[in-house]
Formats: sequence, C-alpha cells, structure tokens
Amino acid sequence: MIENGTIRKDGKRWDGSTWRKVGINHHMNEDGLIYYKRKYRTLNGYIQQGGNINRLVFNSVKPKDIAVLAKALYDRDKAGYVYAITNPAWPEWIKIGKAMDSDDRLDSFQTGDPMREYKILCCTKFEDRNVAERKAHKIAETKGERRHEWFKITKEQAVEILQEIA
Repeated sequence: MIENGTIRKDGKRWDGSTWRKVGINHHMNEDGLIYYKRKYRTLNGYIQQGGNINRLVFNSVKPKDIAVLAKALYDRDKAGYVYAITNPAWPEWIKIGKAMDSDDRLDSFQTGDPMREYKILCCTKFEDRNVAERKAHKIAETKGERRHEWFKITKEQAVEILQEIA
C-alpha cells in the first residue's frame, strides 16, 4: 500500500488514487492554471476556493487574468462609499450606488455625458459598502419608483436615506 503524499523519482505524487504531477501552490503555470488544494485550477477557481491573491505568483499574466484579479481585489476590500448622483437631464431621478472612491465613480459617469453634468448629491463612507447600498436601495424603493439603481425620489429623500443608514 502506497502512503498519500509519497513522491516518485519522476516527481509525481500519490494522492490516494493516482499519481499526479506535483505543482507549486499559488504559482500560475504557463497554461494559466494554479495548483491549489491538490488540483490545478483556473484563476477564477482559485479565488472561489479561497486562494489568497497576495500569495499568488505569475509566470505571465493575460488581459483576462488582470480583469479577474481587479474584480477580486475590489471585492476583497469591503469599505467604501454609498453615494447619490443627480443629472439635470433626469431631474426626478437619483442614482444610489457604491464605490471604493466616489469621485472616481463620478468621473466614469461623466464619460457618458458630453455636458459632464452628473453631480454627487451626497456621499457617506461605510465599513461595508455592499451592505449599506442594499439597505439604501431597500429604503429608496419604498419611497419611489425604481429602475435598477435609479430611483424617482427627491433630493431631500436621498440625503435622508444616506443619513438614516449611516
């Protein structure tokens, strides 16, 4: 009987059922796979299984991997802002959203508006922006019509909602 973890001369390791090529944990190989928890995984699979992106070592990074890493880093840091944004083109509608940096988020909205008229009505920092945004949406929904993250509410109501959840 072969003991789990036994390594042969050719470098393969017995995992209890078969001989496997040994990988180095947290290292991405030339195929873009990471050996983690006894098997090769995609970057998404590595993150989903609890892989620590701070320990990850890359041989090469593809653009799609950068997008996955950026999202993982964004999701990992829960602190951030919940904001209310207005635009005079839609005077009755207010967007309530979340971001790590509300000014940066506002700039991304401005690219879709040739007049650059989006304005931050109010903004509050939270330990967990995801939870705070869900609470704000739930309250705003009771006060007016909803279209995704846009609400048909007054500016005063939007400010009150952010103050209420703070």
